[in-house]
Amino acid sequence: YKYNGSFNFSYNNNFYGTQIEKPDSRKDFSLTWSHAPKSKGTSRFAASVNAATSTNNSNNYLGIGQANLASLQNSNMQQKASSNISFSKSFPGTPFTLAMNMRHNQDFSTRRVDLSLPDLSLNVNNIYPFKKAQARILQNFQIKYTMTAVNQINNDLGFIAKNKDGSPKDSIGAFNGQNLHIYFKNGNKGVKHVLPISTSFKVMKFFTLTASGTYNELWYFDKVTWGTQPSSNLTLGTTAVKTDTIHKFNRESWFNLSVGMTTRIYGTHLAKSKTARIRAIRHLITPSIGFSYTPDFSVPKYGYYQKIGTTDGRGKPNTVVKSVHEGYVYGASPLGKNESMSFGIGNTLEMKVRSPKDTADRKISILNNASLASSYNFLADSFKLATISMSANTNILNGKFNINLNGTIDPYQYRRGVSSYDKNDQPVYSIYRVNHYAWDAGKVGRLTSASLAFSTNLNPKGQKKDNETREKIGKSNATQADKDYLLKHPDMYVDFEIPWSLRLSYNISYNHGSPNASATVTQSTNFSGDVSLSQKWKITYSAGYDFVHNQFTQTSLGLNRDLHCWQMSLNWIPFGKFTSYTFNIGIKSSLLKDLKLNRTRSFSDSQQGY
Repeated sequence: YKYNGSFNFSYNNNFYGTQIEKPDSRKDFSLTWSHAPKSKGTSRFAASVNAATSTNNSNNYLGIGQANLASLQNSNMQQKASSNISFSKSFPGTPFTLAMNMRHNQDFSTRRVDLSLPDLSLNVNNIYPFKKAQARILQNFQIKYTMTAVNQINNDLGFIAKNKDGSPKDSIGAFNGQNLHIYFKNGNKGVKHVLPISTSFKVMKFFTLTASGTYNELWYFDKVTWGTQPSSNLTLGTTAVKTDTIHKFNRESWFNLSVGMTTRIYGTHLAKSKTARIRAIRHLITPSIGFSYTPDFSVPKYGYYQKIGTTDGRGKPNTVVKSVHEGYVYGASPLGKNESMSFGIGNTLEMKVRSPKDTADRKISILNNASLASSYNFLADSFKLATISMSANTNILNGKFNINLNGTIDPYQYRRGVSSYDKNDQPVYSIYRVNHYAWDAGKVGRLTSASLAFSTNLNPKGQKKDNETREKIGKSNATQADKDYLLKHPDMYVDFEIPWSLRLSYNISYNHGSPNASATVTQSTNFSGDVSLSQKWKITYSAGYDFVHNQFTQTSLGLNRDLHCWQMSLNWIPFGKFTSYTFNIGIKSSLLKDLKLNRTRSFSDSQQGY
């Protein structure tokens, strides 16, 4: 095929009311268009458009036959639509790539439409200007560049329109010639440049040092100035407000620097006996440390921020720092200075065992990863050390069972004290954080969150087949969004080559963010899989149980039939909030996947007269 796609345009004029000669009418249209030509050379083009008037879905329920009701029900439930037209081009022999997108997002419930006309990006891949140099620090020196530009517009008039009594109308306006110039004038547009540089080299043979820096620059075509005005609530004093917009080209730039070092430490224990089944155990430790620095670009000499003096309801002065580009498409430079250190340590543990079948040794992973990480902010006035995150992962029983453990520890102490007084002047106690490390009191810290997950995939061909399934999904002709969904939910992919499969998982999590609130614990188990009745018939299933609420999670059963070029499926959710069934017959070819027969009946159909 040189290209594939589809085009559909519908126009509806629904008449209603009591006047026969001059009835009221509602005019709606919808447009869907997809086009994907076969890529030629270094250029690629694709289009997927889905747009309609805000009342198209709901109005088209009027006067339709019962046979069409089910097919229209799905479209009526869709409250949002999106479109994207993309073009990209690479330039062989150069590091340049160009991409352009035009995007559309529409919310039928609020009638708001957002457009990106256009969204442009120019990328320069890594360049090594000194790769022929003798020094390694120059050989690895690399430069990269990215430029993005966007013009975002929407049909929110910002309450410009008013009723006769002076009250504001609905701020969402219609897309017509009268309002179009307002939308473009109020558009959020800008250009962003990012120039990162980096290099890496060995230090004393065993350490790898990486140094990097990033220069950022924003281009805008206007900026705001700030002032104060009395608050509408008299108890709040004055508040900062935008006072003027200066329509003039201006730029904002900043940079940051970072340096990091890492190394590898190996520890190996060899078996003393040559006949021992365990030949060796190796422990790999990977410590790392890094520093980052960003100057303070909020000082007055740069002109990126304004300091506004306000007052509270008691007349107490207060200073507010506001960006001249607050709310702009690419934001503003960082507020304040940053000097921080990050550090972490990773561990892996594996052993080598003698194989009973041949002379070759077999390597087994005992611990895939066990790590700790945190950071330290030198400029913070208190609580400079961040929370400590930890994670671990391992596989047991020849990789059939996977175990994941994650947790977060707050390294500071907590104390109980009086936080306020009630209406009877009685003290109200609460637990609060103090700026002292927990280990000063002989403690490790407070566990704020933790999770433990077990999972396995059982089938006659084991984990190897599961990896092949993921590879099939990655190489399929499905859209990237569909691929991402299937990779996250492999139970949704039906493989007729496997006679049966069973996926089991158990998850338990603990969360105690605030010390003054009770901890929450969630615990559930889930299973899913399929059974082949024959080479062409397969049953799929999925269910689970929530141990906290003592109830089953959403359960579904499916029946699939391989019809050579076609595929048929029947899916049923027998109980719960979303009780429904779906019957589908479609062509396997991704080029003709829209040619299908679909019948859906959900829990809400009983309200539609079925």
